Amino acid sequence: MAEFRGLGFDPVPGSPDAVAEAARRCTAAAAGLEEIRSPGPIPEWAGRSAQALAEHAERAAAALAATRDALRAAAGVLEDWAGALVANHRRADDLDRRASVARQAVTAAHDDVEQAETEAQFSPVTQPNLTEARARLAARQDDLDRVLTEARDLERAHNTEATRVAERLSALGDGAPLPAAPGFSGVATQLETFSAVGRELGVTVAKTPVVPVTPPPGAVGAFATALGGR
Repeated sequence: MAEFRGLGFDPVPGSPDAVAEAARRCTAAAAGLEEIRSPGPIPEWAGRSAQALAEHAERAAAALAATRDALRAAAGVLEDWAGALVANHRRADDLDRRASVARQAVTAAHDDVEQAETEAQFSPVTQPNLTEARARLAARQDDLDRVLTEARDLERAHNTEATRVAERLSALGDGAPLPAAPGFSGVATQLETFSAVGRELGVTVAKTPVVPVTPPPGAVGAFATALGGR
């Protein structure tokens, strides 16, 4: 993580690599779900129990398809966010360099003021030098303040976009979770340290726009494995 010592704060929290990895895992999980097949009809089995199994299998297939689609959509959102993070980090690095230079200039100007004050105490004729030194200090401080203002503007824009990304993730599906799926924390943990995006991803990948059903054990296992969860 960059320290941004010149700015004194991190205006663009987030790891592009972690987000890109989360997108890759979502894509891999969606591909893994493609391999899951619902049980077909059993020959010579009819009646209510057979019909109930067929209905259950149909709902399970719909739930898995919806989850797969949500994962693919989440991967696209995260890939876009990873690109935005790269651009924001470049901007923040530039601002940090400018802030470091501006802080050095402020320090030098402050030293000049102290020296001019000392000289003015013993030689009143040097008072104009003190006035000029104070004006230079004020100008250098203004330079630094402008850079810091730009950084705060970047921070607000970054946070706004992070919130928008989180909302897009949250909007995938209607919030009905796939039960007993332990793998979502593996991705979310990587993201939760830098924005609201991480808090939404684990929820998003568990959403489905159909009634919640219990997928076959193999489906849950494949989903968790593809996400890299334990």
